[in-house]
Amino acid sequence: MVSVVGMTDLPLDKVDLPTFVHDIGRAAQTAFELPPHMRSVYLVPLPPENCTVKDGYEITFLLYTAPGKSVELKRRTVKALNDVVQAKDWGDTVKVVVIIKEHAAENVGVGGVLRLDMT
Repeated sequence: MVSVVGMTDLPLDKVDLPTFVHDIGRAAQTAFELPPHMRSVYLVPLPPENCTVKDGYEITFLLYTAPGKSVELKRRTVKALNDVVQAKDWGDTVKVVVIIKEHAAENVGVGGVLRLDMT
């Protein structure tokens, strides 16, 4: 499983949002070699006044996933997410930041049950 949270000041009105969200999820899921249903994406738009003033735009992806992914899979995921964002015409430069947070099954609960306790 990979959960992707993207926070950005990108002008999201320039893209088809459902397709963009789908492409982000597919990029992370495919690069991590996960089945298609093993992804969740949450895209959070931030108004410019809530962000540090800088040249161009920025999107930061926080990826939450189980441990054990190889460095090569992580490289592919970082590149895949960058490629999805850079493929769009934003009218300015875009800095893509990816932070991968691995978590053990004892640190995640779903439906009131720790993943560690699920069979």
